[in-house]
Amino acid sequence: MIHLIFGDSAIGSLKHALSEHNHKIIGFPIDFSIGPIRNVYENSGIKSYFTWLENSYHTVWGNFEDNQTMYQQSLQKLADIKHGDQVTIWTCENATEQIGLRIICNLLKEKQVEINVVNTYKAMRDYTERKELRNEIRHTGECNAEQLAHFHEFSIFQISDGLTRTLEQEGEKLLQSTSIVRSWKQGEIIDELETRDDSFIMECVGKLHSERKNTEFLNATRVIGEVVGLSEQVVSDAWIEYRVRSLIHLGQLSYEGDLQSMRMYKIKDIK
Repeated sequence: MIHLIFGDSAIGSLKHALSEHNHKIIGFPIDFSIGPIRNVYENSGIKSYFTWLENSYHTVWGNFEDNQTMYQQSLQKLADIKHGDQVTIWTCENATEQIGLRIICNLLKEKQVEINVVNTYKAMRDYTERKELRNEIRHTGECNAEQLAHFHEFSIFQISDGLTRTLEQEGEKLLQSTSIVRSWKQGEIIDELETRDDSFIMECVGKLHSERKNTEFLNATRVIGEVVGLSEQVVSDAWIEYRVRSLIHLGQLSYEGDLQSMRMYKIKDIK
């Protein structure tokens, strides 16, 4: 069995969960919901994606070169999949993993393989159905190794040829997309403006000012954590910090400190 999974934390947990199985795990470390993904399986598309990351995010958020190398290695492993192999794609109810599911199906369309899917959101809902504490996750990285091992045993489902073709076609469309931001809404992937989260960031700034009953500068980390925790979409610290800096440059937020690190500056509404 070959497993395909998205996100650093999810990759590590699945490797631990299946450590006693003779299975191959191919992990994709990038966030498909943010950044240019046009032809992101080809050298030109890969370069475009990681160049955008380097120009938009601080290097403190990770080693872009290492992630690019890992991603390219994963694409090569994907290309090495043979006819007749069994493949399981792990996904969840969020844009990055749903996009990953569709892109992978598209890249496998010429291969005669059995495609299975684990939707960890649905699997977790079933897993906790009779437990006192219900746990609804937002992404696979929230699952621990024990839970993933359980899902591997009880929550793998083979998808039909019809659904596979639909996912392949949607993957083809995504690989031609020129958008920078994509959301998962009511079971569909929606192209969004780059400013999608800006109004919510400003709303959170206003909320924190109101709670403190003042308009003094707020730690950027506090605001970013609030936005990430309450956002309708699954978003990363890095993305929200990028949008906070964009709002500063647009004159909607003022700041004090050093913008080279979110831990080194504070922000407030400029009004």
